Amino acid sequence: MSAQKIEYYDGLQVDLSNSNGTYKYVFKNGQRDCLYSPPSTGPTKTLFGSMAGNAWQPLQFFPDLSSYTQVADELIGGRMCQKFVFGAKHGTNGIMDDHIAFFWDAVLGKPVRWHMHARAVTFGSHTDEYIMDFVSLQIQAPIEIDFIMPAMCETPSTEPVSIQMQGFLMAAHARHSFSAEEASHLQFSSFLGQYGKSYAAQEYDQRRVIFESNVLRLKELNRKHAGRTKFRANQFLDMTRDEVLRFRGGKARGSTRANRRSPEQQKYLNSYIHDISKETPSSFDWRSSRPGVVGPVKDQGMCGSCWAFGAIGPIESMLAMQTGKYVELPEQFIVDCAWTNGTGSSGGNFGCDGGDSDIGALEVVRKFGGILPSASAYGSYLSINGYCKDTRLMDVGAKVTGWVDIKDRDEKALLSALSTKGPISVGIMVPDEMLFYDSGVLSVESCRHNSSQIDHAVVLVGYGTDEHGTDYYTIRNSWSTYWGDRGYINIARGDLDCAVSSEAGFPEVASGEANLMV
Repeated sequence: MSAQKIEYYDGLQVDLSNSNGTYKYVFKNGQRDCLYSPPSTGPTKTLFGSMAGNAWQPLQFFPDLSSYTQVADELIGGRMCQKFVFGAKHGTNGIMDDHIAFFWDAVLGKPVRWHMHARAVTFGSHTDEYIMDFVSLQIQAPIEIDFIMPAMCETPSTEPVSIQMQGFLMAAHARHSFSAEEASHLQFSSFLGQYGKSYAAQEYDQRRVIFESNVLRLKELNRKHAGRTKFRANQFLDMTRDEVLRFRGGKARGSTRANRRSPEQQKYLNSYIHDISKETPSSFDWRSSRPGVVGPVKDQGMCGSCWAFGAIGPIESMLAMQTGKYVELPEQFIVDCAWTNGTGSSGGNFGCDGGDSDIGALEVVRKFGGILPSASAYGSYLSINGYCKDTRLMDVGAKVTGWVDIKDRDEKALLSALSTKGPISVGIMVPDEMLFYDSGVLSVESCRHNSSQIDHAVVLVGYGTDEHGTDYYTIRNSWSTYWGDRGYINIARGDLDCAVSSEAGFPEVASGEANLMV
């Protein structure tokens, strides 16, 4: 049976995939565990064109250069290399354009580097930048012992796990995208050829119907929202919204946030009561109100860790408000150490495979007395599940004492908390329109609030009203500065707020002096 094994950081995480599914050997709350996910189904069953009814295929670590153009040779690490490039344009300001380069040492006959600055093809949503260097290359068939997993993988935990390298390789193998105008004139067969897709006869007809419907819908969206929001076609034209969101991952979804919390976590919760006698400003943004309080836009990369970024962002800002100094805190610490083992009645925190921002912060209070190390002490963000390090002798970055919930759907309370307490952690729904956001205010019917559909965690930093009179929230995302308005998005307030006001809250952070005395 064919299989593929990928090790990250000298075995910190190991992925073993074959036609039976994916096994992930990880650290879970500092202890080794084996997670298993059955083979996926539908149009993304495999990475490059092996769809329903076809055999499983491994990830490909070498590009198909038929889509690349050879340009002038370039020196990489002292080696003169042949350079092959691929590019595609996205958005309006150039920061989302694809730039992919592959470098080959023709003298030694070996690959040297694969440099990707491109949109993640899985969602076509935001731009990542990765450099993959080929350190060594062995042209020999692996032996059976190479694919033996630890004994605990004989009875693994069943979880919807992901393969972290997949996002990079899908982007690096990308084909050019096309505009909505072009899409309306393309035949379905041409679309399949562009994106390396194929279907069995019965599914082919179903996908063709979806494709044609989405082409018409995109034309209507561009017409309806002209001058406010732009929408662009991509490889999702033959998929439904639910199918796309199924592969988005990151934020626990389904039950209410109260039901996802354990009794131990409930002890550290409070509710926000706003002072109705104080008038809330008509517009507000922490970036301009207190420059330096909101940290730089970060990138969760190929990891469903948005919940960790949603927890850390407000803590960093509130500490900076107290001390006048911004200190970077480690999302990797939350990913590594805030696993819950399914303590709530639904969902749980599972590192790169999803979780909740509030529960992540509450687990830090419960397990570590609220102490978070600084990012410089704990180490860099890895974009995989890591080992929960012993932080007792590390420099203290911040101390969290609890979490405050803002009443569901109470916009006045949310704006009041934002303008008086600091940036707010919020859960949002991610409709397909949001994946391709570029600028303006997103105001679409598919964002009509529904807390059961929340599947992403972000940070609310401001609000205002645009020139058309549309009230909006300003959200900091964790998809890098290459996505959206340099990492931010404006979402309409009210009924079409993508559920921004449904699961909002913020951490309680000890004073700067108290942090230093811990």
